[in-house]
Amino acid sequence: MDDDQFYPDWLYKKLIENDLPWDKKSKHDFESFMKKYTLHNSFWVGVFHHVAFDQSVTLAFQWDSVWLPDEVKVGTSYVDDWPYLFIKIEDVTEVTKSNFVGLDRVNRAIGDAEVLDLEGSTHLAIDDVYGGQVNIVFTGKHSILALNPDGSELKI
Repeated sequence: MDDDQFYPDWLYKKLIENDLPWDKKSKHDFESFMKKYTLHNSFWVGVFHHVAFDQSVTLAFQWDSVWLPDEVKVGTSYVDDWPYLFIKIEDVTEVTKSNFVGLDRVNRAIGDAEVLDLEGSTHLAIDDVYGGQVNIVFTGKHSILALNPDGSELKI
């Protein structure tokens, strides 16, 4: 990564080509993940909707290691050392966002996330600390993957 890049080269390539190593995904579902971990203070990388090939969405975050158990990753406030967290959601029926104003701010930090099952669909709501919200409605499976800044697997 050179000084002009904010993210490592492998991240750009893997996200655009929808080629993350999902074979290394965590065994966690949303419920067990949310009981053990948090997205609090993590930074949005983006929401990648793969409409060209399927109805999946990949959420990407720089995952704040300060909130991770030390046996997973020793916490640091140095953002370049934070791992990346990806959530791939299949059979997405709706993606909405609201209150994304002031996008000149660097690093939209996550405030909270919530998952609800309603009327045969799962709803994932992620709020950022500036009042922005992303809502995803889906009926399919999801996968959770964590990678170190060098692209290697982070076991969670």
